[in-house]
Amino acid sequence: MVEIREESSTRNGEDEQPSTSASSSAGSSNAGYTTLTLSEFVKTRTLDCTMFATRLLTLFFAVWYFLPGPNEPDAYYYKALVAAAATNALRLQQRLGGVTLSREFLQRLIAEDSAHYLFYSVVFLTTGSVTMALLPITLYASLHAANFAVVALQNTGRANSTFCLKLQNLCATQTQNCLGIIACAEIFIIPLLISLIFIGKASLFVPFVYYRFLTMRYSSRRNPYTRQAFYQMRCSLQQISYSPSCPAIAANLINKAVTVISNLAPPTY
Repeated sequence: MVEIREESSTRNGEDEQPSTSASSSAGSSNAGYTTLTLSEFVKTRTLDCTMFATRLLTLFFAVWYFLPGPNEPDAYYYKALVAAAATNALRLQQRLGGVTLSREFLQRLIAEDSAHYLFYSVVFLTTGSVTMALLPITLYASLHAANFAVVALQNTGRANSTFCLKLQNLCATQTQNCLGIIACAEIFIIPLLISLIFIGKASLFVPFVYYRFLTMRYSSRRNPYTRQAFYQMRCSLQQISYSPSCPAIAANLINKAVTVISNLAPPTY
C-alpha cells in the first residue's frame, strides 16, 4: 500500500515525516514537535514551502481553468501544468541533489515518481488541452499541500486546532481514494490522446511517449496503484468475457485485448 509522506528537506527521502495513515494519532498533542514561529518554520523548510506555493498555484490555475471568465481557459490549463512541472523539478532537486552524468544517477532519476510527473507535465505542455490531464496533478497537489499544511500547523503550535485535526483526518481517510482515481485517470488518458491525433491537436508520437510514462508508473516502487488499476480492469473484463450472456465474438476480442495489453506491461521487481 502506498503512503503519501510529507517531503523532507533531506535527500533520498531520509528522515521523512510519518505517513498520513499513521499521523492521526500524532495530532492530539504537540509531542515530538518543536514549536516554531511561522517565519522560523519557513526558514528551516524553505524548499518545502516553495513547493507548497507551487502546489497552491497548480490548484489555483486548475480551478480558474474550469471557471468562466474573460481570459482564455487554455492559458490557465498550461499554467497549471507549468506549476506542476516546477513542483516536480524542485522535488527532484530535493531527492537527488545535483545532476551527475552516470548510469546510476539515471536509474535513480527514472525510479523517482517526481521524474514521472515532470515528464507527464512536459508531454501535455506540447499537446492541445486535455481536461482529464489536470486531474492527476490537481489531486497530487491537493494531497501534498494538505499534508504539508498539517506539518506546518503542528510545528507552529497549532496541532490541536480544529482545522488541523479535520485536515489531518481528511488526509488519512481520502488519500487512498485519491490515488486510485489518479491511477484510473492515467490509464483513461490514452484513448483521449489518440482522439487528439485525429483532430490535429497532438502528433502521432504523443501516445507512444505517454505509453513510456505509463510504463514508469506501472513499475513504480513507491506507488502500486497503477498496477492495481490495470489488474482490477483485467479481472473485470475477464469476468465479462466469461459470462454466458457475452457473445463469443465479444469475448474473443476482450481476451485478445487483455493478452496484448498484458504483454505490453513492463516487468516489475
